[in-house]
Amino acid sequence: MKNFKTIYVFFLLMPVLVFISCSSDSPTGTEEPVDHGGLIAYTYQPLQNGIHQIYTINEDGTGNHKIIESTFGLNHLDWSPDGTRIACVGYVGGDFTTWSIHVFNIEGTGLTRLTNISNLYDNEPRWSPDGTQIAFTRIYPNENFREEIWVMNSDGSNQHSIEIGGNVSDWSTDESRLLYAGINGNNYDIFTCDLNGENIEQLTDTEINESFPTYSPDGAQIAYSTFEGAFFNEDNGHTFEINIMNADGSNIHQLTDNENLDSISRWSPDGTKLAYTSDAHLSGKWEVYVMNIDGSSSHRITQSPTNVTGINPVWRPE
Repeated sequence: MKNFKTIYVFFLLMPVLVFISCSSDSPTGTEEPVDHGGLIAYTYQPLQNGIHQIYTINEDGTGNHKIIESTFGLNHLDWSPDGTRIACVGYVGGDFTTWSIHVFNIEGTGLTRLTNISNLYDNEPRWSPDGTQIAFTRIYPNENFREEIWVMNSDGSNQHSIEIGGNVSDWSTDESRLLYAGINGNNYDIFTCDLNGENIEQLTDTEINESFPTYSPDGAQIAYSTFEGAFFNEDNGHTFEINIMNADGSNIHQLTDNENLDSISRWSPDGTKLAYTSDAHLSGKWEVYVMNIDGSSSHRITQSPTNVTGINPVWRPE
């Protein structure tokens, strides 16, 4: 199996690279969002001559709205538990050589850089349930894309590695454990560990890659992505699927099973739905979709213009 580190970083970089086919969708609206049963933030990515920005959209597809103006690209986001701030990645280095964790207010103000080391990829920030800490993945591109899970206070202080190699961490509801994807032989499986990196528990053990795990709001279930082969091999695109299992790794259910690339799911606040990224409408052109947690009623909610893709949706907490 191809080295997952290379595939994983390519997966993160893919929206940056301009090689995706265009669609003929008409432009989305930019009206102010209103409460239509749930607000979702996502990355609005021009594929040519533009930078990543953060938008919000209502669950019913109305109210598509840019919430911040930034001079550099913003991506890979997470809401604070009170829904007033967003943590995200800022591409502050030329040619995307440095990724740093930033936070800003939902009004688009107060953009603040929290990590400041050049030539590293600090990625996938995740707020702790009480809002006092942020976990994130640090990738070392000059060390064969070595990955570590780090934790810091939400103001950027007390940054430290927990000495675990892995990526895309999430917090248990009681804040005592971290959920992550880590190397297991030739592929990635899903694990949990204490905040100090001890007491590792393996939840999956398969021959395919499992990644992007995220707890349900009640902590009882985990949604995650799977795939086989190389991300950029069109023949393997159909292997990108979304799954759900109990928090102890039991009772695995595959929710998507098609020829599309379905990945990076996040839970609705009430735990009944998942928002995710898919190219179901046009191969290679990603948009935001929503489905029930049994895999039913999948539907697209973003209608991005030509040469724009919508990725990495995250529901606002209630």
